Amino acid sequence: MRRAGVPRVLLVVNSLGYGGTERMVERLVTALEGRGDVLFTIVTLEGKGPIGARLQKDGRDVRPLALTGGAARQILGGRRALRRLLRSERFDLIHSFLYRSHSACRLARIGARPAPPLLSSERCLGDNRGFGIRVVNRLTGAWSDRVLAVSRAVAETVVRRDRVPEEKVAVVPNGIEEAEADPRRRSRLRRALGLRDGDVLLLFLGRLHDEKGPDLMLDALERLRRIAPHGWRAALVGDGPLRDALARRIAGSGLADRVVQPGARRFVGPWLDAADLLVLPSREEGMPVAALEAMMRGRPVVGTAVGGTPEVVDHGRTGLLIPAGDSEALARALADLIGDAARRRAMGAEAAAEARRRFTLERMADATLAEYRALLRAAEATLAKSAPAPARID
Repeated sequence: MRRAGVPRVLLVVNSLGYGGTERMVERLVTALEGRGDVLFTIVTLEGKGPIGARLQKDGRDVRPLALTGGAARQILGGRRALRRLLRSERFDLIHSFLYRSHSACRLARIGARPAPPLLSSERCLGDNRGFGIRVVNRLTGAWSDRVLAVSRAVAETVVRRDRVPEEKVAVVPNGIEEAEADPRRRSRLRRALGLRDGDVLLLFLGRLHDEKGPDLMLDALERLRRIAPHGWRAALVGDGPLRDALARRIAGSGLADRVVQPGARRFVGPWLDAADLLVLPSREEGMPVAALEAMMRGRPVVGTAVGGTPEVVDHGRTGLLIPAGDSEALARALADLIGDAARRRAMGAEAAAEARRRFTLERMADATLAEYRALLRAAEATLAKSAPAPARID
């Protein structure tokens, strides 16, 4: 049901499984609908997924298309479904997330009358996406009325590589809920993992995919076992195409007594509470959600200096940055912090203060809503200019 004065936004995303973008979509929808600022209809190209099911259970309008096949099939199938939706229902604005959804939305608007303004959120550098989808995104990028980049690094890529005019691009960083570390949850999970009071738990949190670098973390842990043989354990929390290969490697490398691989978790808070620092060995990052979640709970981050990560982690103050792909440097950085509890605590305190100052959910929701309103005002002005002048009666 449309509410008077509240814009209706068609939000389109590739999937609603567990992932950084998907969790950010959930946060944005919950925040803006919860405040009564926006009414969303959420379309996912793939199935509903656990986050989609959670949103639907909370009363959100979620419409999974359940499209199968590769990127081309999903883009073309999404285009057809979105065109039907635009013909049958009225939306004030479209907001797309990720390359396939951008492309489907851009193609669906061709010939639509009226065509709602399109805002596209770019959340990654795209270097690890397939060649075809990168080309399509590059050719159609300027068709969006506005592009929201999650970091300055992504914004620069959008302008340079995708040839989107600079005036069309704005930076809106990720934002998350303010949260305090829970000592009881920390103690409970650490006991379950068999950790002693002084043991340092190193946490990897993310998709088990090449771009996130879980293999580089195992490289570093094998080195770490030699240079710092005692006082630490590690957890790889997440799921993805590398899960089985990583499990085999852990079992065959002598790390089985040091590394646990619990899979994806609906609630990651207990793992962040139990951890002493976050390890982010990514080969590519737009803006790491896991880093924000760790920092908000007072955990320092050891990560690679790629994409938007240096915009989040202040080297030497809220964590440590190492060159991308350098597992030896990663092992040394981890060894330094494992052996220095006071430094970990100081970095963690700075990290929490930084997260509360720059990366709150309220800041992200306010900035996104301001972009919605600016696009709607521009669309209204354009419509007013194109309307025929009233007939004069002399």
